[in-house]
Amino acid sequence: MENTVDAGNGTVPHTEVRQTGDQHGRQGASGHGSRTSNQTATPSTAFSVTPARTLPLVALLVPLSGRQQALGEAVRDGFIAAHLEAPSGGRVQIMMIDEAAMSASQAWQQASDAGASVLVGPLLKESVEAIAPLAAEMTKGLFGNGAGDLTRDATTSAFGQMPILALNNLSDSDAGVGSIWQFGLAPEDEAREVAQRAVALGQRRAAVLVPASEWGQRLLDAFSNEFVARGGTVVEVRTYLPGAPDYSAPIRSLLRTTEPMSGIAASGANPGEKVNLGPGHRQDVDLIFLATNSSNGRQLVPQLKFFGGGDLPTYSTSAVWEDNAGDARDLNGVVFPDGPWIIAPDGRASLVKNGITLHWGRGALALSRLYALGYDAYRLLPTIQSQAYPGPFLTGEIPGSTGVLYADSTGRIHRRLVFAEIRDGRIMPLPAVGTFGGSEAGGF
Repeated sequence: MENTVDAGNGTVPHTEVRQTGDQHGRQGASGHGSRTSNQTATPSTAFSVTPARTLPLVALLVPLSGRQQALGEAVRDGFIAAHLEAPSGGRVQIMMIDEAAMSASQAWQQASDAGASVLVGPLLKESVEAIAPLAAEMTKGLFGNGAGDLTRDATTSAFGQMPILALNNLSDSDAGVGSIWQFGLAPEDEAREVAQRAVALGQRRAAVLVPASEWGQRLLDAFSNEFVARGGTVVEVRTYLPGAPDYSAPIRSLLRTTEPMSGIAASGANPGEKVNLGPGHRQDVDLIFLATNSSNGRQLVPQLKFFGGGDLPTYSTSAVWEDNAGDARDLNGVVFPDGPWIIAPDGRASLVKNGITLHWGRGALALSRLYALGYDAYRLLPTIQSQAYPGPFLTGEIPGSTGVLYADSTGRIHRRLVFAEIRDGRIMPLPAVGTFGGSEAGGF
């Protein structure tokens, strides 16, 4: 997510949770401040009571104050929810560190000094970019030329040092790639899944409309590369300015919209009647890939229909759908991928989401994907702790709330997603490709 983050009842036993970081005077810095306690701390203070038995210590590094507090709290709440659901034999101590109160290197040192077995976080992209080179240098310091010279024993702990499960992604060119696990809600994964589904459905010619931004370029690259690799052709690309009052120019150019035809004599029962035909569009495209958030999408989608694109299957990423959306009829017909937490929540997830709405209002669901991220991060701990280095999971794919999780050779964790279509302002799950005959109903 741009510039920082790619977006049960009960209390946590204080014998199993610690919190560090300078929070004095900063509680309530966001609209979600009521979700945190009124305790204050300094960087050297930790809330803990020695438990009756020694449990493994896991450090959670997320922003718990400042501008990004609400994001960090959502991740924290999901992490703690998974902790409470874990069997007693799989419990850990949780040491919470405020990412906003110190540098990434200071947080890493604090977690290491406390004896943490894993550091989960940081959440903000700039912090991940800062901590990854540190992890890479530690590996080189312990093993000379780095991980590549090791005989990797998958049964040993991660190089004898504290592994890091970052909650955001590095770019391929960033320093430290391969030295930490990366687990974020990457929109690029979603764009690639759209490309895969479209080609599987026989839709091989794409018109693409993306915002004129770094985010839009990332989605364009991810979609185009995957689509072309699978035999598709990107026929046309246009960009738009987010927040503009009118998108007719890029849409008409993308679709090569033709003017409505009128005054054509009808045939059949009323041969004397004149009929009007709506605007037409180019005939060399099978689908539209639209990169947009929900706010811009509510203007873009109706204009795509108005200028003749209503019969073309239209795909987007999860950014088009807000989990707290009421009536979203303006987005009808859009197909997008997301995790089960959003599209097909199980009974547990539905109860949790109902609880969030009850206690904090429907607006709190806007961050519920980050809650699911925290939940899945906790469930990944056994896998992270059991492998010697970041790389493909030795246990295979892992079903999660954010998707079916798997890791590549650099330790970047990807998600296999499910798809939904917006109908009558609601999301309707779609069957997986290959489980039905023919192709999906296209268009709006």
